[in-house]
Amino acid sequence: MSTHTTQLDHVILLVPYKHLHTPPPWITSNFTLSPGGVHADAKTENRLVLFADGTYLELIAFIDDDPAKRKGHWWDKPFGIVDFALTTPKDRPFDFAGLGERLEGSGSGVRYAEPVAGGRRREDGVEVKWEVTFPVGAERGEVPFWCQDVTARERRVAITEENVRHPCRAVGMSRVTVEVETGEVERIGSALAAITDRSRRGSDGYAVGNPISNGGQSVDSWIGLRPLDQGGVGHRLRLTLRLSREAKGGNDAIKEHIGEGTVLIDFEQ
Repeated sequence: MSTHTTQLDHVILLVPYKHLHTPPPWITSNFTLSPGGVHADAKTENRLVLFADGTYLELIAFIDDDPAKRKGHWWDKPFGIVDFALTTPKDRPFDFAGLGERLEGSGSGVRYAEPVAGGRRREDGVEVKWEVTFPVGAERGEVPFWCQDVTARERRVAITEENVRHPCRAVGMSRVTVEVETGEVERIGSALAAITDRSRRGSDGYAVGNPISNGGQSVDSWIGLRPLDQGGVGHRLRLTLRLSREAKGGNDAIKEHIGEGTVLIDFEQ
């Protein structure tokens, strides 16, 4: 088990609704999909890509691609990676007050709203409950939100030996890279340092742990931060997956255009 008090929990990939039920080749040729379910607000549905390190990629879609369900939702965005979540180990309670104090001292203007209840019903009828804590003072996806289990984590992240075997040979999440406007790098960096409780960033970004150790050893994941290319506007997320040690050769990066959005997933060992 990782010794980090902050852990990478999951990354959210927004896709068209049909991708959940008839996945295209770029998904099936890389990933083994696990069941998900309909969220409690009845607006979104998901399927999961579970990894051996305990993290997961959540494929989420607005049910029937209904514009009414999209309107006003925090993930009313172009298709692609839209958000990511942190969590804490089950034996270490979420220190909401401490998080607030660190952010207040960061000068970033970022804070978190009070935790709210969330949940979904799995395809097998089992109810899954959690609490989510959303950021204020930053766009969703510029900094992570938090997801803390109320029911057992195993209900939400039902890992088996079979469902963590993927054609792409990924075993976990190596890095989530946040790309922001050049003028926002310092502010978002201060927020990320406070959020991860890291006063100094390493060469790969801000270190966080994983819910499950990899091969008996704790392996860091990272939150990277860099400016958007060529003075871009807004922000963008990309994911880097860690390949197994036995994997020979690298995988081609996934760069899939869907409507106005782009899915960006890299691979590394």
